[in-house]
Amino acid sequence: MSASSTAPPLPEIVESAGLLIGHRELPSRYFLAPLAGYTHLAFRRALREVGGLGLATTDLVHATQLCGEHRHSLELVATHLDDNPLTVQIFGGGVEQLVGAARWLESHRYAGIDINMGCPMAKVNGQGGGARLLCDADNACRMVEQVVAAVSLPVTVKMRLGWDRDSISSPYLAKRFEEVGVQAITIHGRTRQQGFQGVVDLEGIAATVAAVKSIPVIGNGDVRPPADALQMRRVTGCAAVAIGRGAMLDPWIFRKLADHHRGQPMREPTRDEQVDFLARHFQLMTEQHAERSCILFRKFAAWYGAKLGIPEDLEHRLRLFNDFTEFEQIVSEIRERHGERRNTIATALIKVPNGPVERW
Repeated sequence: MSASSTAPPLPEIVESAGLLIGHRELPSRYFLAPLAGYTHLAFRRALREVGGLGLATTDLVHATQLCGEHRHSLELVATHLDDNPLTVQIFGGGVEQLVGAARWLESHRYAGIDINMGCPMAKVNGQGGGARLLCDADNACRMVEQVVAAVSLPVTVKMRLGWDRDSISSPYLAKRFEEVGVQAITIHGRTRQQGFQGVVDLEGIAATVAAVKSIPVIGNGDVRPPADALQMRRVTGCAAVAIGRGAMLDPWIFRKLADHHRGQPMREPTRDEQVDFLARHFQLMTEQHAERSCILFRKFAAWYGAKLGIPEDLEHRLRLFNDFTEFEQIVSEIRERHGERRNTIATALIKVPNGPVERW
């Protein structure tokens, strides 16, 4: 799926009154998908200020570490009054740990819980969590049922089509999860074996949509320009779309989709908006992480450079900067030299993991 100046008109989607997940009414059908290492509080807040975001989900949080209130887990679930609606995604291979984490979240007044059954990373699967749960449907259903029974919050599940092409399990699991009280399913249209390679299978997402009676199914995977999100909904019938890497490539994607559904032209960010977003994201990160923000922010440079018009040499400096003064100097130079960039492809899309997914 891609968009260009010669692309056909955007697919038309007729919206119903509002999307409910359990008792939660969401303002938009376009969500921020959880991305390990990226979808932290500062990024979520920066996107919300741009507009159009319906629901954000945290980076995946280890259930046992959350119950133990480890520092890293508390950082992942850190939130703010303007960080709403929010769902926290938990993972783990044991039902006691997942139930404990769900109860911890409810006692700390979070509004939604998502169980990760989609992460392909070996370090997560090796602990019995993530996509590994897809390999034992009965156990997965028992775990989910006990989490649902343990809390009054809406519980959702994010999963993949299956472990591999010979074991496509998402339609069957979605049906059973709905029966035990899950309020929504997010389905990434790849198998665990694929990792992030190959093309998302829209027919596989559609089969999962067809398997449930009434709960929303949220499509996920390979959404870059807004047309991809509209096409996914049109082809699969999914109720909403969760966007991960596409939001880092274009932080205005949610605003553009909101424009489209209001019948207005999709607004591209101005030059000032582009540089201001970079500065604002970093400012929000410093509020939580102080001096560590410099290191934590570096990895965003490779995603932002092309969209924000950052010249290649300044993007390189953003990947290496060490203090606040240096960041301010780089931003000042970006404002002066904005638009000099020659490569329109984000650096992050050029550098991809090597080797089979088992080594990630």
